[in-house]
Amino acid sequence: MNRFDDLPLIRMPRRAHDQRGLTVVEILVASALMMIIAGAIAILMGAAVQSKMISAGWSTDTQSARITLSWMSDRIRQAGVNVDPAVQKLSPYSYTSRCWDRVVAQDAAMLPVTTPSTANTNGLYVTGEIPYTGGTTPGTNLRTIGYYLKTDAGTGNTVIMEYNELCSTKTDNISGSSTRLSNPKINVTQLTFSYYDANGNQVTNLTTASTIQGIQVIGISLKVQSTEGKYGKQTEVYLSRYVRLWDPEPTLNSWVEPTCTGTATQCGY
Repeated sequence: MNRFDDLPLIRMPRRAHDQRGLTVVEILVASALMMIIAGAIAILMGAAVQSKMISAGWSTDTQSARITLSWMSDRIRQAGVNVDPAVQKLSPYSYTSRCWDRVVAQDAAMLPVTTPSTANTNGLYVTGEIPYTGGTTPGTNLRTIGYYLKTDAGTGNTVIMEYNELCSTKTDNISGSSTRLSNPKINVTQLTFSYYDANGNQVTNLTTASTIQGIQVIGISLKVQSTEGKYGKQTEVYLSRYVRLWDPEPTLNSWVEPTCTGTATQCGY
């Protein structure tokens, strides 16, 4: 027999706090802390999401503005292609004065300006075979391309308009021959042109034909604005580009696009 068998069984009492749960005050404090932490996390996540949305919108606006600027630059660069006023002023062409120069210099309604506004159709207008069409008689597809500002009827934003009219129409219908170029959801707050001659000197006299005919480089600047995010965050994008005109001014240089007399293959048609 074990010598401990006769000893009485002693039970250890449980601690009083083992049977006690959380008080109402402790539960309220814990709940308040959890709500504060959850709220802080929600605020941080919301700010991050909003920042992401604004950045995405900014990127979209920038890309849209770049496309508009690139399109304008490519078209303006071709000004003067196959313009020969010595021929095209006469029959059977008899083109109007907007088609006599690389940068329109003899049509009062289309003289170049530095800062177009929505109050009128003043802007920049150039003439040439834009785009050049191969396999045709040089000068038969001349057109005038122009850029000016207008208020979009649907959004109320200022947009860039593109004027495009063939010289063969022998009319000057700016409004009827224009279409919207820039995204109407993006407000164009500023469109600016600057002009320079072949020596890099800025051309400021934009009312005399001879000085306009000397323009060789055109600077284009855009400022666009959009509203993004829940709180209407305003974003602005500034873009600029300088365009050198490919062809010389025909009036000043007595230049004529040479006519190819070979086969289509030899002429590159």
